Amino acid sequence: MSAASRRGTPLVREEDTPPRPHEQVQAFLDSSGSSPDPWAADLAVVRADARAKVLAVTGEPAPVASVESVDADGVPARLYLPTGAEQPTGAEQEVLVWAHGGGWIHGDLDTADGVARALANRAGCGVLSIDYRLAPEHPFPAGFDDTWTAVTWARHNFGSVAVGGDSSGGNLAAAAALKARDEGVRLAAQLLVYPALDSVENTDYKVAFRRRYETFAGQSGFGSSSYRRLQYIWATYVPDPAHRKAAYVSPLHAESVRGVAPATIITAEHDFLRREAEDYARRLEAAGVPVELTEYAGQIHGFFEMFAVMTDAHHAVGKAGDAVRRAFRSTHTIEP
Repeated sequence: MSAASRRGTPLVREEDTPPRPHEQVQAFLDSSGSSPDPWAADLAVVRADARAKVLAVTGEPAPVASVESVDADGVPARLYLPTGAEQPTGAEQEVLVWAHGGGWIHGDLDTADGVARALANRAGCGVLSIDYRLAPEHPFPAGFDDTWTAVTWARHNFGSVAVGGDSSGGNLAAAAALKARDEGVRLAAQLLVYPALDSVENTDYKVAFRRRYETFAGQSGFGSSSYRRLQYIWATYVPDPAHRKAAYVSPLHAESVRGVAPATIITAEHDFLRREAEDYARRLEAAGVPVELTEYAGQIHGFFEMFAVMTDAHHAVGKAGDAVRRAFRSTHTIEP
């Protein structure tokens, strides 16, 4: 890999020490209220609770030059332009297409607002945040199709395009990067933040996580709840198990990743999805794709958007934005 690092404590063997959260993670979990049971509560209630919890930790929205509602060939979106120097337009403009997280089940343009603003300012580019269709009303391939529609729309309307997302949005971004390779569409970069890349539920890492993290940070059932939730969201997004290893569903199972866009991958130490992101980074490296992997020690899934409670969120968004900025600059030096 072009770079691989761990933000925080020195690397140790996992089996040699119990999982220890960052002090800010511990404080966050201690203060977090209960949530409706996602397997029993009304879907609207679950979505409203998830939305409120995200908005509570994103903090005050950073100012940007402009925010415009956009119809990206039928996909609702917002285009954020950064503060600072006047932005080029049309064929000169650089845009990151961003897909929010939420297990393909919840999340919207408002929950992605804080991250979109921060990335626009740090990367110095436009950010096209997309409101893709959600499961269970719209299972695969709806969300993926919307992401690809937005990417192709952006390629027709702007000069240089990258794709990114967090969690389930990271899955959609990785899948879009694979399809871009397949369709001969050039992307400057893919930014994958703790992405869901493997639908297989009984991997050694996931089974061990359920056991090792059962009482993580004093939270009874943390490991088993994480395991059950991943089973639930995959079954909701892709109801037919026979389809779950398709490349655009589980990018880790793509026959080849050669020729996809350069990748920046950000992971959290105490995340159920960490190992599949590491495995994907190794596959990219072996295929000759430039990849930068950074793990945030002590952190949990979701920290990237928690500007009000996690110092690491600011660092990670800064690192991600810098990577996107460099990718666009590199594209300019290659193109005639």
